[in-house]
Amino acid sequence: MAKKGKNRLMIYTEYCGFAILYYFIRLLPLKLAYMLARGLFSILFLIERKHKNRSIQHLMHAGIAKDETEAREIAKKFFASFAMLLVEVVKLDQCYDPAKVTVAGNLENARRFWPGNGVKGDQAIIITAHYGNWEVAGMNWTVKSAGNLTSIMRKFDNPLIGEMILKHRRSEHHKLVDKKGGIRDVLRALKNGESVAILTDQHAGGSDGVETVFFGHPCMTHASPAQLHLKTGIPLLPYLTRRKAGDNFEFEGVFGDIIEYTPTGNREKDVAAVAQLYTSGLEKLIAEQPEQWLWAHRRWTDINRRKKDRNGKKTGGNTTEGESGSTQEENKK
Repeated sequence: MAKKGKNRLMIYTEYCGFAILYYFIRLLPLKLAYMLARGLFSILFLIERKHKNRSIQHLMHAGIAKDETEAREIAKKFFASFAMLLVEVVKLDQCYDPAKVTVAGNLENARRFWPGNGVKGDQAIIITAHYGNWEVAGMNWTVKSAGNLTSIMRKFDNPLIGEMILKHRRSEHHKLVDKKGGIRDVLRALKNGESVAILTDQHAGGSDGVETVFFGHPCMTHASPAQLHLKTGIPLLPYLTRRKAGDNFEFEGVFGDIIEYTPTGNREKDVAAVAQLYTSGLEKLIAEQPEQWLWAHRRWTDINRRKKDRNGKKTGGNTTEGESGSTQEENKK
């Protein structure tokens, strides 16, 4: 749904601009579209401040980069990866080929969930992230697992742009449900033997958030996958769709280790324990090629996040937006 205050004129203005770019990219050969997108984002990296500096800060905060110079180089690769993602979203139906998605990570789990030859794979609650190409992930899962999938998503701020993008993502085997009020659809899907995919790598506010540790620092993680696992016993599977080198629309389905937790009877502690397991599972996969994760996310609670006072008003936080990585390190001391 549109954000509060976004009027109809703004929605249509945004849509018209996006539509022109959308159809222009669809007319281009894939390699040329990639080249132009990376070129534009390399310019953006030079002139944009907030997301660039936030990414650099986060890379150092997570210990991925040893200093600001290394963080800057990884952040450049992240910007290039995001540019390629935008092209892939537009050209998904033109370029996707299941033969170009291979398997990586836990190969035993891959055989369990993607048995091949039209055989239906086991059911799972898939824990994934804004990494590589998560748009390819859903379409590819239904093809490789020969089963149905329900994905939880947040509605686009602009519904017209959202519909243009989602028409390539959804299918008769892939259902999309809004994260607000979609729990009944999710439970129904699980009851019917379908798999469910949930993005869990963004900050979780409100009652659904449980504190976990991600790359050594505290963050609030969505608890709903843990609650679903404890309720149904269906295994949790950390999984990412990672882009391969080259400009050929080729990816790897990266399988993590299955999570099957035995409840202790203390529900609160069980939810927190399971949430930490899948948070650590994603961390392990992301760390293999970190430049493909969206480092501009305000994931952690101890950096780039302002606290609220007892009246709910934001107060001065740990870091103001736009500070350099070195300034952030000084603030932490």
